[in-house]
Amino acid sequence: MKFSLITASLAGAICVSVHLNILAATKSNQSSNIEKITVLGNANTTGANLGGIELKSLPLNSHVVGRAEIERLRFVDPDEFLDRIPGETQVRNLRIPDGGKGYTIPMLDGMPLENPYEGATQRLTRTNTFDIERVEVIKGPTSALFPNNAFGGIVNVVSRDTQIQQKSMISLEAGDFNRFRGNISTVGSKDIGEQAFAYSFNANTRQLDGLREFSKNDRDQASTKLRYDLSDNTHITARLEWLEEVTNARGDLSQAQIDEDPKQAGSLSASTDLSQNTLALALSHTLTSGAFEMALVRREKDTVGASRFRGPQDENDIGYSAKLQYRHTLNKGNIIGGYQSYNGTQDTQQYDRSDIDLAGEFVEFTNTLGIHAYYLQYQYDPNERLTLTLGGRHEDITLSSSENTGQLGATQSQNFNDFAAKFGLTYQVQENHMLWFSLAEGFYAPDATDLFDLDNGNTALKPEQALNHEIGLRGDVGDWHYDSSAYYMDIKDYLVTQEFMDSDGNEVERTNNAGKVSIKGIESVVEYAPKGTRWRVGITHTYTQNTYDSFVQSSIGAPDDLSGKVLRRSPKHHLNARLAWLPNEDLSIELEGDFYTSYFSDNANSPEGKYTRPERINLRLDYQIAQWRIWLHALNLTNTMEDRATFSRGALRFRTIDGRTLYAGTSVTF
Repeated sequence: MKFSLITASLAGAICVSVHLNILAATKSNQSSNIEKITVLGNANTTGANLGGIELKSLPLNSHVVGRAEIERLRFVDPDEFLDRIPGETQVRNLRIPDGGKGYTIPMLDGMPLENPYEGATQRLTRTNTFDIERVEVIKGPTSALFPNNAFGGIVNVVSRDTQIQQKSMISLEAGDFNRFRGNISTVGSKDIGEQAFAYSFNANTRQLDGLREFSKNDRDQASTKLRYDLSDNTHITARLEWLEEVTNARGDLSQAQIDEDPKQAGSLSASTDLSQNTLALALSHTLTSGAFEMALVRREKDTVGASRFRGPQDENDIGYSAKLQYRHTLNKGNIIGGYQSYNGTQDTQQYDRSDIDLAGEFVEFTNTLGIHAYYLQYQYDPNERLTLTLGGRHEDITLSSSENTGQLGATQSQNFNDFAAKFGLTYQVQENHMLWFSLAEGFYAPDATDLFDLDNGNTALKPEQALNHEIGLRGDVGDWHYDSSAYYMDIKDYLVTQEFMDSDGNEVERTNNAGKVSIKGIESVVEYAPKGTRWRVGITHTYTQNTYDSFVQSSIGAPDDLSGKVLRRSPKHHLNARLAWLPNEDLSIELEGDFYTSYFSDNANSPEGKYTRPERINLRLDYQIAQWRIWLHALNLTNTMEDRATFSRGALRFRTIDGRTLYAGTSVTF
């Protein structure tokens, strides 16, 4: 079905729903719940702030997915809600379609979920997905409060808070592909002597086999939070989280294989057993003239298994994150200063690529990463309309690697230093229209493996340097709400893993600084929310122009000059359209369509490698009656199997997805 035909079908559905709304609206006023199912609505953005400043008043591209939306979507794959946010790509990063780098940093309550250089949007499921108050998505390296390598941005999960009133919930869900999810949660407070502790607890389980043979995506999660108020101004919070996950992902299929049997297993992509536990402690203290925050996080992750990128391995990863921050309120603005650090150690046993059972000999090595950052951000309000923001972040980064062969071997290390400046301004054009501009530098250090690998390492690697320009406008016009921005980012000394022939005639891979790329685009959300009605229309659109400016990629034989080519997996347009309707105060119905235009699936931009991902249509029904809630979701109604294409050795191969998926669930609150 053509892109235009699907768009027309959605438009027709909107017209039908408008007609139904006319019949319903004559008997009822606008439901208070309708505001909660929009991307730009106040119900989503309430409480979202950065350094104590309202997020939507800052000169940066931000979107928030609120608790009501999270509960309604009930996502397994983070793309289920990221599709609704402009700037999403088909790989692990926002804005930049490079799956090999951590340009996007997933965070939990303002602290990195793991190594800041191993971040990915898919890592959001490493936190408890049933314990989310909201998700804050901020694009680009625009704030001094976040690491400089966030070229794509950050995705901050805000966990649910404790509360005094006792409340508990149980939910069950089942559907296609042996899908099952169960969840139990409770919040309340407990008096211990003369002291009162507020608490929350959640535990859940999930089993999901998927379409392909031998595929699996199972997990058990639990989290608990305790809050103790030393005074009205001083609060201590402790949060403990635990995760056990077993995944078995299958490799890409050719079109012939999909036509023969889309359920066939094919090659192995990855098979891992993961265990992770996290302890987070936080202290906040409010002063007359500002606020002080302190946080400390310890995370330990054990991963055993194989992937097509690194082969079988057994890895233990321990990381410590710390933050000290003070915000001082001035007569016309405020100033925020602080210190952040990350210290991580990865102990790895690397097995032969064919040793899937991890039973033979292995090479043991240890990689460490230390980051110490100091930042300062000043916000000045010369008048009621204009706000200027000036900041900077200095990072000291040390990477080291040692191979352990019975005794500790020689250790290699390298240090990088960087200061990234940030500038922004906002101008209130009119009461309901805000114009903003930002100019920010970014810095991305090479990976320890790329630097120190015994066979393919390159210690001469330089860090990537980025400069991001962005201008945006957000506001309201009657019943219309909009948030749009245009950005342009240059990345110099772009790091790319390339193929070479060594002195013995063997094919090897080594990372080099291949050149310069430009990341450009326009990201917009427009919503029509007529007052006094029970329906909403939302459209999210992303336009990109991602190009290799001056770029030579080495390969076996003659090098490839990719200058002027488009980065692979960079469709010019991504459109997500949503229609939400509440026939009454208890029932919500949403129709969603997700569309991409064509893109090149290889860096050489081969015509035979051009691909258009088929459209996806989702339908969600949610019904609330007293303390009971019932939902029915039909995802991917078009039964699309091909998700992402790769063109290699003259043929297209596809990462497949589950196709049409139906599931239902219910919950009770008591």
